[in-house]
Amino acid sequence: MITILHTESSRQWGGQEQRILGEAAQLSKRGYRVIIACRPDSRILRRARQAGIKTRKVNMHSGFNLKAFLKLVWLIYREKVNIVNTHSSKDSWLASLAVRLTTCSKVIRTRHVSIPIPKHPFNIVYRLAHKIITCGEMIRQAMIKDNRLEPEKIVSIPTGVDLRRFDSGLGGSAVREEFGIGPDIPLVGTVGIIRSEKGHFYFVKAAQRILEEKSGVRFLIVGNEPKGDTVRRQIKELGLEKEIIMAGLRDDIPQILAALNIFVLPSLKEGVPQGVAQALAMKKAVVATAVGGVPELIENGRTGILVPPRDVEALAEAILELLNDKEKAKRLGENGRHLIEEKFSLEEMVEKIESLYCDLLG
Repeated sequence: MITILHTESSRQWGGQEQRILGEAAQLSKRGYRVIIACRPDSRILRRARQAGIKTRKVNMHSGFNLKAFLKLVWLIYREKVNIVNTHSSKDSWLASLAVRLTTCSKVIRTRHVSIPIPKHPFNIVYRLAHKIITCGEMIRQAMIKDNRLEPEKIVSIPTGVDLRRFDSGLGGSAVREEFGIGPDIPLVGTVGIIRSEKGHFYFVKAAQRILEEKSGVRFLIVGNEPKGDTVRRQIKELGLEKEIIMAGLRDDIPQILAALNIFVLPSLKEGVPQGVAQALAMKKAVVATAVGGVPELIENGRTGILVPPRDVEALAEAILELLNDKEKAKRLGENGRHLIEEKFSLEEMVEKIESLYCDLLG
């Protein structure tokens, strides 16, 4: 039996951690033995245990933590790990060096984000990996061009959507009832961890602009904000507490998306965002900023509308266009579902990962 060890040093819960857990669950079903090594205080630890995935606590709070490094070396030996798949910076340094020391395993580094990688000569962590997975072709091309990594070493495998869970036939009435939103009231929303680079500030300002022209629209923000309630304060300062609902962290994302008329991604930086892929799977019209790998999902005018980042007016106008043209919104949603079924399903992702694992192990 092939044993896969995923390492993750992040304590948060977002798209990256969801992908790790999704991969682990699917590969377990295919007969692989999968373990997730993560920090004792991380959200992924609890969720992995709930999903029945084996976990090991490793306090990877630093990329140069000797105790964590030795624990990973011991873990790789003891569990007879064949492949170590690292995901964040700290665990990638620790686990990659541990693999190279043990010499009995292969290491894969998954790059989830589009943030440029520092080019200084001591940043060798990507060169320690036997293979690199990126979540989009744009990220892959940037690593080849900017970091001079070998093209054959890097493979783009976008995050897949579980089409059984994100079933476009689901209804969102329960979510609307929970927040006191009638079935005929337009609802515009965004889903994702609240960080500055996710652009929630521009979403709130666009909501203010939309309400000046079209009253009765409601807005929903789903996700937690690790660094405080800055978005909530902004909403209060603008007097929009009744129009914009802060729903916090939710597990019922398919039902949340089903309740929306339009999904918005106002990000300033992105890889290939899971939120957009999931919204497309739910046949939702999408307005998103043309950053990172977003254009790999959104073909402007066909599967959604692309707008420049930081442009409140363009964001508001695109949302208003889809609110006023329901036929176009429906057409974009239908095209989006077809795209996800064809290229971005969970099965497609797992097939590519399994093929990479088999090639790597010969």
